[in-house]
Amino acid sequence: MLTSLLMASPAAPASDTQVLPAVRTELKRDGAVLPYAQLNQLLSKLRQHGEGLFRMDFRVIPEKTKKPLAELRMAVRSDEADHPIKLDAEGRFDLPLLPDAEAKTADLATNAAKGELAVNGTVKLTTPPEQLDLATVRRIMQVGRKLREELLPFYLRWLFPRGQGVRICSDAPTWELTWTENGQLLGLPLQPATGEREPETKKGEASRPCTVLTGQENWPDAARLVPPPGTKLSIKL
Repeated sequence: MLTSLLMASPAAPASDTQVLPAVRTELKRDGAVLPYAQLNQLLSKLRQHGEGLFRMDFRVIPEKTKKPLAELRMAVRSDEADHPIKLDAEGRFDLPLLPDAEAKTADLATNAAKGELAVNGTVKLTTPPEQLDLATVRRIMQVGRKLREELLPFYLRWLFPRGQGVRICSDAPTWELTWTENGQLLGLPLQPATGEREPETKKGEASRPCTVLTGQENWPDAARLVPPPGTKLSIKL
């Protein structure tokens, strides 16, 4: 998770176009500053080598943010341009992928005062539950491992934690894998994993049932998940 503490400074002069207040922004995790160039590098690696399997989900944390979402203004500001950030109703947003040279001078800009804004970033899977099969699980694990261990520099690996499998959560634990063998359709129910919690579950609340596929299962690549309604996938870390 990325946590950003944003420090405001005096506003820039007005012009014909909307200009956000000049700010100094620090993205911090455990006290270590994360320049935008490093975030940009992560986004670039995901696009180039992630095979479309992963995306970064950025979100304002409501319970840690004092300023109402409707009043927040955010942008990525470099020496060359401002890149406005659009927040959705739940505070989610995307960060722009900039050329390397521009990213070196870029930082987050906001109208929030110090201590008023907190943001997190999470690696998400792009595969819909109904399209998940064991071949995809194995691909996710293989590509994720290569990204983290071979392609990302050591100072970015904490942003892409080591995955242990694909977590599957739903209201009812009625997951099933199906595949065809010798012309016969086979089905295999999946059992809930003891102690496995859905990442979005709030502290103190009970999690929906979850199960995990690691890719090491002794079933064919073609074994496809039959998900109950409302199923969500996530990376087990």
